[in-house]
Amino acid sequence: MTGLLVSDGVYDVVIVGAGPAGLTAAIYCVRSGLKVRVIGRVVGGQVAEASLVENYPGLKAVSGFELAKRIAEHAESLGVDVLVDEVVGIEQVGDTFIVKTSASGDFRCRALILAIGAEPSRLGVKGEEEFRGKGVSYCATCDGPLFKGKDVAVVGGGNSALDAALYLSFIAKTVYLIHRRDEFRAAKALVDKVVERENIVRVLKRVPIEIGGSRFVEWIKVRNVETGEVEELRVSGVFIEVGRSVKSDFLKGFVELDDKGQIIVDSLCRTSRRGVFAAGDATNIPYKQAIIAAGEGAKAALSAYEYLRG
Repeated sequence: MTGLLVSDGVYDVVIVGAGPAGLTAAIYCVRSGLKVRVIGRVVGGQVAEASLVENYPGLKAVSGFELAKRIAEHAESLGVDVLVDEVVGIEQVGDTFIVKTSASGDFRCRALILAIGAEPSRLGVKGEEEFRGKGVSYCATCDGPLFKGKDVAVVGGGNSALDAALYLSFIAKTVYLIHRRDEFRAAKALVDKVVERENIVRVLKRVPIEIGGSRFVEWIKVRNVETGEVEELRVSGVFIEVGRSVKSDFLKGFVELDDKGQIIVDSLCRTSRRGVFAAGDATNIPYKQAIIAAGEGAKAALSAYEYLRG
């Protein structure tokens, strides 16, 4: 594939990450005539783990795995070849970026798009991994509609947890909001809204210790942090909202990160380093959705194209 203003062995763009943001960026880059290399640890990203996606335009209802597969197949149909590997370091030499991988050597490029995604933090309790996708979820907007009229639990005390509880309160019968402290860390306006919702039951000063059931989630056990007493809540779903982590340690000192390790970008997906762009859940854009990641990936690709033209 012909590149733009490149010499042999140097890509126009290397895209780090193969989720909706990275693959969409690749689609736009290829259609712009750029020579592209995509490197990612998992093809499809986090969306592939969603049980059902009902908010992606053009697809009324699709499994996360199927959505990720369709995006990947679209990219592949244009000649995009995803290298499954982990990027462990990046450095700049003149106008060229050198992308270092754990197993496949180094790749050189003129522009770089970071779409490394973010991973939901785990509780680390018994049953969490066993029932992942079988009642345990890390995305209320993705999986919430599956629990219409049922009892569910939300674990967490920050903005994301209370947002999830509020969203679910309009779908589920009862929402148990479990938090280890006696007050929430979320914004007061959110807390006030939670208090107003009669079907949100605040389960404070409790920590989850086990999630269980037969084939699917049927209960969650919590322990009182003061008395040690253990209680069992009968629920069909457990939504874990205790934060997300971006594995961005390899980017420290290379681009500007916020206090959560997220890549700081402007409205055109430009980072603090010229020629480096970022998109998707790894950035400081507040909304973490597949469609938003895809849109930001398109923006990052167009910005990279304009940079290379310039």
